[in-house]
Amino acid sequence: MIDGKYKFEVDVPFGRKEGTIVLRAEGNTAFADIDAPVIGKKHMEGQVDGDTFTAQGSGKVKLMGNIEFTAVGTVSGDNLHVDVKSNKGDFVIEGVRV
Repeated sequence: MIDGKYKFEVDVPFGRKEGTIVLRAEGNTAFADIDAPVIGKKHMEGQVDGDTFTAQGSGKVKLMGNIEFTAVGTVSGDNLHVDVKSNKGDFVIEGVRV
């Protein structure tokens, strides 16, 4: 089950910063409320299959301009792992349920 609030750290151009992701699944739809460095507060929707979720999107990001991305995440116990691929570079988010 992916539902929960997760704290994470991510490396950004000005150091390592903390953020949160609240995940929720309804049927095959995943919802994510993100509060993260650089991107700020965002709401996203995607698909969920068990403990794996995917989302695609685009938007304007501070200091980076327009960004297009694909995110694939998994939840294992209380651990969150998300691989993000974007036109501005790829990165990984590792978090833990709080």
